[in-house]
Amino acid sequence: MMRPFSSWLTGSLLVLGSKPHAYARAGCAPGVSVVTTADGNDLSASVRFDAVLLLDFLPHHAVGAGRRLEASITWARARLRPGGRLILAIDNALSLNGFAHGAEAPGRGGFPSLEGSSGPNGLRLPTRVGLRRSLQTCGLIHQAWWFPFPDRAQPVSLVAERGLARQSGFDPGALAIGAAGPEPGSGDEALFSLRRAWRQVVDEGLAADLAPAFLVAASEEPLPQDDRLAIHIGLRRRPEFERLVTFVAAGSQIHVRRTRRYPDLSPHVDGVANLLPSEAYVPGPLWSSALDAQLARDGWCLDAVAAWAGTWLEAVSRSFVAGAALKPETILPGSALDAIPKNLVAGPINTFIDLEWDLGAPLDQGHLAVRGLVNALIDVPDWGRSGSSGLTLLDALQALLPRLGLALDDAQLADRLARESRFQSIVSGHATERGLGWAAATRLPAGGSAEARAVQAGSPRAIDDAAAEIARLREENDALRAARALDAAAHEAAGLESVRRTDRVIAYAAELHRARDQLEATLAARLAPSGRVGRLPLRLRRLLGRPT
Repeated sequence: MMRPFSSWLTGSLLVLGSKPHAYARAGCAPGVSVVTTADGNDLSASVRFDAVLLLDFLPHHAVGAGRRLEASITWARARLRPGGRLILAIDNALSLNGFAHGAEAPGRGGFPSLEGSSGPNGLRLPTRVGLRRSLQTCGLIHQAWWFPFPDRAQPVSLVAERGLARQSGFDPGALAIGAAGPEPGSGDEALFSLRRAWRQVVDEGLAADLAPAFLVAASEEPLPQDDRLAIHIGLRRRPEFERLVTFVAAGSQIHVRRTRRYPDLSPHVDGVANLLPSEAYVPGPLWSSALDAQLARDGWCLDAVAAWAGTWLEAVSRSFVAGAALKPETILPGSALDAIPKNLVAGPINTFIDLEWDLGAPLDQGHLAVRGLVNALIDVPDWGRSGSSGLTLLDALQALLPRLGLALDDAQLADRLARESRFQSIVSGHATERGLGWAAATRLPAGGSAEARAVQAGSPRAIDDAAAEIARLREENDALRAARALDAAAHEAAGLESVRRTDRVIAYAAELHRARDQLEATLAARLAPSGRVGRLPLRLRRLLGRPT
């Protein structure tokens, strides 16, 4: 975690933390004077240090709930010599990892609520803006920020703030995605796919605000220039093969430097060597991401997967056999072992990067094809629904290899899987068995949800539940259709009755009008012979509706 600032930890160092001695033994170079404390009560107020390292914070019972961070920064600032550096590591209140696991709810995962309440340990986690402001308030205006992925406890990658700037030409998305961890449905209770979410977050320029944690060095004086954009530690390997990958800005270029973490150990184990290639940074998406996007959509087919793999094999042919046709027995140089899809950068000319392994002997195309396909297929986080859903890894290999002109029978496939198992065992230092049985038992995830995956896995209970649900929905649909038909009939009958009532009212009104005319005519006829003229009697005028 402290690797970005290891060269700055010189002179006298004060370490505040509940277990500071472990870091003092492992994290500091010889000659550094280290003082450790759990709460600061054992220190003289007049002692000053070149650097103060906050691995933890002052006890909350001594500073009050919600004030641990601010009080610890103030305490550390008071113990720095002029020009000294404060270095701290802390989780982010707005961590995307926290959101994915529901940890923003009070008390979950040790994260405070977004309403600002403190966590169970009395610590109110900061946002990036809030932590920057707290440091500036103490006069520590010069700051260097790094962001660990997937977390600060065991980071796989650390990205510098300048590495997140789009104008740097460096894309940190691959590092964030590669360190994202398990996907939903793999035993993890994440609410969404962190791998896919990180791609969007990085593209929108929000990686610094939603990073898992912060690693910050701050001082009242300018800090040394640092051209590093990121440090990739990677997943654990046997010590002989542990490495550090550093991305460094050099003018308009970015260099990728690879070094051994333990240079005193032998670089060769059972004929396998890590070449540690240093090379220019090649921008662009990895070809494996194209497969992720393709299989995430419903309706994918094996022919489309084969076409994707064909583009990868074209790059293999161009790079290692001058464009010749590839057969299972085609011999490739030992350095081609890592020419797999996740090391192929898509661009005008697809380019392989990080070809770090050498078997010490040539390998055949059959081994590389099986290695590349296995790595790519099991790394896809989710397969959408299609007519080919429910495949095992063995099914996929047996369907794809012939389409690529690399058909292998069971014995040949088992031989290539055994070669790959041996290589994985040497690199990891642990026995790895990946034979035909393993491939047949490895079911490729599909359908997006745990229920859909259970159905595709052939779970009888899941199938019965699905059938019952379908029957229930059909019954409910039939009932709704019947009710709708009854409502329509009733509406039509009501409309007809309304028309009939309107017709009767109109007929009745016409009948009254005719009766009135007839009565007036009769009265007029009777009055005319008698010679009586003038106004009609009042009762008749009222009856006829005439003015009185």
